[in-house]
Amino acid sequence: MNIITDLSHFEKERCPNLVVALGNFDGLHLGHLKILEQIKTRARALGGRSAVFTFREHPQRVLHQTENPPILTSMVHKLYLLEQSGIDFCFLMDFTVSFSKKSPEDFVSEVFVEHLGAREVCMGFNARFGHDRSGDGSLMRKLAKRFGFEFLEVPPVEMENQVLSSSAIRALVCSGRLEEAARWLGRRYSFFGTVVGGSGRGAGLGFPTANLDPHNEVLPPEGVYAVWVKILECQLVNHSDGTLTLESSVERDQLEALLNYGKRPTFGASQKPIPEVHVLDYEGSLKNRTVEVTVGKRLREERIFADERALGEQIERDMEQGRAWFAQQTS
Repeated sequence: MNIITDLSHFEKERCPNLVVALGNFDGLHLGHLKILEQIKTRARALGGRSAVFTFREHPQRVLHQTENPPILTSMVHKLYLLEQSGIDFCFLMDFTVSFSKKSPEDFVSEVFVEHLGAREVCMGFNARFGHDRSGDGSLMRKLAKRFGFEFLEVPPVEMENQVLSSSAIRALVCSGRLEEAARWLGRRYSFFGTVVGGSGRGAGLGFPTANLDPHNEVLPPEGVYAVWVKILECQLVNHSDGTLTLESSVERDQLEALLNYGKRPTFGASQKPIPEVHVLDYEGSLKNRTVEVTVGKRLREERIFADERALGEQIERDMEQGRAWFAQQTS
């Protein structure tokens, strides 16, 4: 997948039958996957290429001056999932104040017509574009006729009489309804994290942990979880033609681990909860590595213990419970 961050670097003459999906694609849930399958099918039929047009940061961060809006997938996580989906191009734009002020007509004219020369444009039923989100599917259909491209609007995906949406899945994860979130995502919920330095208390107890920076990805309620850890190598590589590619490889996959997400009250509560993982039967270093943590089962809530010995004994019980649960998943 070629990643383009400057539309002037795209040579539309070389892609005359480009099929583009517009959206934020946070979480890449089943509704998004339906859109991606649609554009890949149309691109194959036309002998063209498939693409998504999305943004580097969440629009809320710019429009509402929200420093850290909750998201399901950070930029690298989203690109990783898009890469796996088989899309040819990702137009990854900066969402700026000036960009947000473009009228729907100017947005479509400048992006899809002038720069991309799109043959077809695809949106989900609830996608919006242009200043104040004033452009919708009805307007896009009219603009498609004016500018001479085809428009495809993908209807909603419903499950259990509810329409799938990123915001609904975020709410499910935050409330701990992980099985429901997994059904809507089409996979178990996971988050990306970069391993950062910690206090070393886990190692002192005999259970070394890796503290994670989840890059504003939403996390389930505080507690202890059985999880799987995938150790990744992810790097954005610049090319001479102005494009980027995400070069990724999996060093270790499906490592069984325990996730503690909380304020660690036994040691004096931190101001905000911190996610940390202890990978079972693993002795390598995770420092500065990127990991994907796939959340399996909540084992217990976070508690305060009388001393480090009591905490260590509980961690032993957590590990025993976690191993038993992992064994059930493979039996």
